[in-house]
Amino acid sequence: MKKILLVLESRASYGYSKNLYSLLKKDKFFNVKTIVTGTHLSKELGSSFKNIKKDKIKIDYSIKFYNEKFNYGIAKLSIKFSKILEKFRPDIVVIFGDRVELMGIALSCCYSNNILLAHVQAGDRSGHIDDMTRMALSKLAHLHFPATKKAYDRLIKLGEEKKRIFLVGAPQLDDINYKNIKSKKFVKIENKIISLKDKYLVILQHPVFKDQYNYKKIFEKTLLACKKFNCKKYIIYPNYDPGYKLIIKTIKKFKKNNFFIFKNIERQNFLTLVAHSEALVGNSSAGLLESPSLRIGVVNIGDRQNLRERNKNIYNAEHSEKDIYEKIKKASKIKNTLRNIKNIHGDGKSAARIYKILKKIKNSKNLLTKDTTY
Repeated sequence: MKKILLVLESRASYGYSKNLYSLLKKDKFFNVKTIVTGTHLSKELGSSFKNIKKDKIKIDYSIKFYNEKFNYGIAKLSIKFSKILEKFRPDIVVIFGDRVELMGIALSCCYSNNILLAHVQAGDRSGHIDDMTRMALSKLAHLHFPATKKAYDRLIKLGEEKKRIFLVGAPQLDDINYKNIKSKKFVKIENKIISLKDKYLVILQHPVFKDQYNYKKIFEKTLLACKKFNCKKYIIYPNYDPGYKLIIKTIKKFKKNNFFIFKNIERQNFLTLVAHSEALVGNSSAGLLESPSLRIGVVNIGDRQNLRERNKNIYNAEHSEKDIYEKIKKASKIKNTLRNIKNIHGDGKSAARIYKILKKIKNSKNLLTKDTTY
């Protein structure tokens, strides 16, 4: 039996982990446990761990992340996670994406004996501080699961050995059933029935680390641009990166202007809401990764995701009310022209590929001892 520990740290990467968990749990060859941390445990942001429970995923361990100061949070998480490693002694720890909480996880695995660290969505470029995190995770991880050929090549350039890298695609695309999503007429979110026949925008914008102190002014430009459209606007709370309180404070001021606020939306409801919208507006990774599979136009604002690979449904906008407004108009017009779009990030079979690799891979000194190829 192989012992696997999956790290669930945010709603953003939940689509990655959920699909893989389902496959591993069905196979008696694996002893699968989960650890929940990060924004999943934040009551302020809607406590998305309830979505995990709803999906019947057993939560074996939980660590609340101290997000007031990320450097302290990483250190505290690393200490607590190390104790879990000593207790469970997994063969492989699987992490997803580029969230800051994963630094504490990765450091603990790297300096624990005989524990492989596998990184899903390795090798991506996004922008700002997330790139630093993801590249650091790549040097600490023993196994890499990139989504695209460019990400694969980037890991090679980083000096990672080919035997560690497996091109699998993005597993968060695996649970997107477009035909089923588009057949829905309404969606229920926080006891509110939303008609999917209405015209509306979906707004999801996170703070950016380097702009954390002036993000109120930056985010106001997004809301002022959206306000000009004669339709409903559904806003989703951001993650808790520094500056998030400014976004929440600004959102509440616009509540009376046909803006409707949700702290958290269960994943399938989120996918459905976005797929029926006029456009997705903000800087979420979902706008770059999931949106092509939902066949919807996206306005990607600022530089949080400016380095990610992208499909033709993405319109980049500066932090300018006028530019955001113009790009929303363009994104709204193309929603009926994306029927044949092919998502460059995956084909819906990624979790199955990762599952097979995890089953086949064996702990060995060759894998645990890393080398740099240049």
